[in-house]
Amino acid sequence: MIHSVLNEGVKGMQASQREMQKAAHEIASANIPASTQAAPADAAIPPVSEPPKSGTVGNIAEPIVELKRQELLFTASAAVVSTANKTIGSLLDVKS
Repeated sequence: MIHSVLNEGVKGMQASQREMQKAAHEIASANIPASTQAAPADAAIPPVSEPPKSGTVGNIAEPIVELKRQELLFTASAAVVSTANKTIGSLLDVKS
């Protein structure tokens, strides 16, 4: 029984890691301007060569939320693994 709990904890950690990688990739591939600093008021604004594709510029809110959610799920799964490990240790101490 403890072995299955340990397995489920590890599976949860692995699934969260995969989802965190997906969210991080979405964030990294978002079409965000290289310079986010405001230009001086008297500076000329260069012409835009290509309009941004709708829905891509700055659309990183959802991946950031997903990244945080998966971080919390990973932490919870790690706590399950830690508890199962402590339980196994306690059972071995009792048997000895």
